[in-house]
Amino acid sequence: MKHLTLSSHFQKQFKKLFPKDQKKVSDLLKEFMSALKEGDLPKGLGFKKINHDKYEIRADIRLRIAMKLDKDTFFCHVIGDHNSINRYLSHYRNK
Repeated sequence: MKHLTLSSHFQKQFKKLFPKDQKKVSDLLKEFMSALKEGDLPKGLGFKKINHDKYEIRADIRLRIAMKLDKDTFFCHVIGDHNSINRYLSHYRNK
């Protein structure tokens, strides 16, 4: 079974969001975990693989979450717009 963990960086970013966006993200993560347990991810979640162990999921058209899969745990690292996700990914490309 897959698990979901929120990094401290992700939690700090989450606290800076507007309450409306916090609710969207919370609802999305609950739906995501429920879908993982059932084994069927709906396409409406916008869940996609970015590279070999990084994934992205959309809360709305502009708000996205980048996560990394390690064994059976998804680690949520970054929450933000498209550019925030690209900056996160470029950090790993340069290493």
